[in-house]
Amino acid sequence: MKLFVAGATGATGQVFVPLAEAAGHELTLHVRPASRARSPFGDDPRAAVFELGDADATLAALRGHDAVVSFVGTMRERFSRGDDYTSSDLGSAQQLARGARRAGVPRMLLLSSVGAGGLGAYLKMKLACEQAVRAEGIGCTFFRPSILVSPSWAAAGSHGARRAPLGTTALFGGLGYLPGLSGLSLDYKPIPIERVCAGFLDALAKPEPYDGRVVLGRDLWRLDVPERG
Repeated sequence: MKLFVAGATGATGQVFVPLAEAAGHELTLHVRPASRARSPFGDDPRAAVFELGDADATLAALRGHDAVVSFVGTMRERFSRGDDYTSSDLGSAQQLARGARRAGVPRMLLLSSVGAGGLGAYLKMKLACEQAVRAEGIGCTFFRPSILVSPSWAAAGSHGARRAPLGTTALFGGLGYLPGLSGLSLDYKPIPIERVCAGFLDALAKPEPYDGRVVLGRDLWRLDVPERG
């Protein structure tokens, strides 16, 4: 399967790429011009270097792909450089979904967040991203993991390695021992990025059962994910 990977330079993207390669997928790796110099994919022959805000470049880059996979997400530390949730997260979701529809790409898989649609600008924006993809009428799957944890073997990514705040794993893991809270516990428990990527790969391999779905932490924790040394 030929995949266009947006957010390939981030912590999640840099874990997904080798796992997707091992699964036999052909990849096009989106790289922002501003990230090219510090990204291990900057000079990769598979890299497509352009801004997602460029609709024509996005359309041209997406042609011929079987699916779009997006791990795009901004951080508050980049707000001072002109990024914000609307321009980065929502804008990229809109451009990718619109470009996929116009280019004839049948599916888009989007990394969202646990609690999407809840209180606060970040969670409201995550739901808006999902809605923007659905509005284009293409096949779609949304992943809502909790706090992401980078593996020791992976590069840090353009935002740095992901680590769980002290005590959160024990806190949310402990909720699972309370009656009726096992699912909620798994939804909010910090989760290894490899497990999230395994969910994306499972969805790519099984399009029908994942079409239109919101995949929660409890779904990802149930996957059989082999450990990588």
